[in-house]
Amino acid sequence: MFESCPALEYLHVNHGVVQSFAAGAGEVLTKLPCAFNCLIRLRLSEICLRELDEVSGAFCLMRSSPCLHDLEIKVFNNDDSEIPAPSLEGSADVTFNHLRTVKLEGIIGTKIEMQLIKLLLAKSPMLVRMQIEPGQGDNSPQARLKVLAELTRFRRASTEAEVVYEVDCNPV
Repeated sequence: MFESCPALEYLHVNHGVVQSFAAGAGEVLTKLPCAFNCLIRLRLSEICLRELDEVSGAFCLMRSSPCLHDLEIKVFNNDDSEIPAPSLEGSADVTFNHLRTVKLEGIIGTKIEMQLIKLLLAKSPMLVRMQIEPGQGDNSPQARLKVLAELTRFRRASTEAEVVYEVDCNPV
């Protein structure tokens, strides 16, 4: 299907499409058979970072998009702490040489979310801005401060990278 869209510049997919990259029996493609050489904007909606198929599928799309400039990921948190989160250590071989902006929505500070942010900051030498919008979780000032403190410690490949952590200061 994707081979028929070589000039695709913008792609918006949800978790169902991302899960479809699973080859079966727990195997997931690392790269698509054809590259999205024209894809500059990728939006992934309702991605559950606790699901290995979804995390691997998202990275498959990102790896197959060498000219990607803008990335948006809306995270779905099922808050099932009994399910162990996958690790992103196997994704450390990727570099996003053209990635300039990242928007992450629904971040509550889970280990896998922080690994994703750390990886994107460390592997994006052209990154200008990363915008992080908190999700529904522990909205206490202490929890948000903990996430913010961790964000400031992450190494950045780009000296220009600005990390904006959107905090809603309006009381609910």
